[in-house]
Amino acid sequence: MATKVKQGTTVKGGLQHERDMIRIVVSWCMNHFNLDVHKTSINVLLGAYNDCYGTCVDNDEGGYDIEINFNQSIRDFVATIVHEMVHVKQYVTGKWKGTGEREASNLQYKLTDKMWKENIL
Repeated sequence: MATKVKQGTTVKGGLQHERDMIRIVVSWCMNHFNLDVHKTSINVLLGAYNDCYGTCVDNDEGGYDIEINFNQSIRDFVATIVHEMVHVKQYVTGKWKGTGEREASNLQYKLTDKMWKENIL
């Protein structure tokens, strides 16, 4: 029997304005990548990580777990969220080349700057 996936975005850790920003960026990315928000669960954990800026893995419940390092400039913080959301898109669509890092790296600042230009942030 399949486990029921809890849809939506949960964010833990960090400060309220950081959690709010994450929800905005995740929502924007879901729309930009045409991902079904009713079928996708995103769990984000903010912390002080020494070895990376962010990670994304698919979890046992059919959703995605993202960790974000909050020790970054605001632009890098948003770009890291975008980078990890590109990985979510890759998992959902099943389409990526190699590790998927090149696509995520190529899009992270382009889409971050697009959000600023569109007054999303």
